[in-house]
Amino acid sequence: MDRHEEAVMQLLTANGETFVAPKYELTEGWQCPAFVALRPARRQVYVVEVSASGYPLALVNRLNERIEKWYAPLLTQLHGLNITQPDWEIACLVFVRSDQVDWLKERVKDMSGVHVLSLEQASSPWGWDDAVWTSDMAFDSGGIPQRGVKTAALTH
Repeated sequence: MDRHEEAVMQLLTANGETFVAPKYELTEGWQCPAFVALRPARRQVYVVEVSASGYPLALVNRLNERIEKWYAPLLTQLHGLNITQPDWEIACLVFVRSDQVDWLKERVKDMSGVHVLSLEQASSPWGWDDAVWTSDMAFDSGGIPQRGVKTAALTH
């Protein structure tokens, strides 16, 4: 696990109710995501990717195949283990450099359920708003709440 993944793991678990499994193998022979994150209180499952690349083309390809290669096998495994139920939501959290956010969004075929967040913000816990440390934190809000920035739209 590199330092960027460690920073994202700290962000994901700061609320005290998210569990993560790093490099969880979903399908033999296919790229493991950085994490699978479970948030039981909200009945949410996230496939999490982290990239500090200045040209994350391989990440675009994985995101375009996420439903078949990640979501389907993961949900089958989790349901089979009685960890989740069919009504749980599944989505993808992607942490990339701020200068790559728009580039990435333009290349993913279908952005539904894909939430792209700033790796720099995820790596800066001193800048996080207090909401990050609570159950109010919403990963799918479009951003990481920052100190001194109005956060009402970022949590729910």
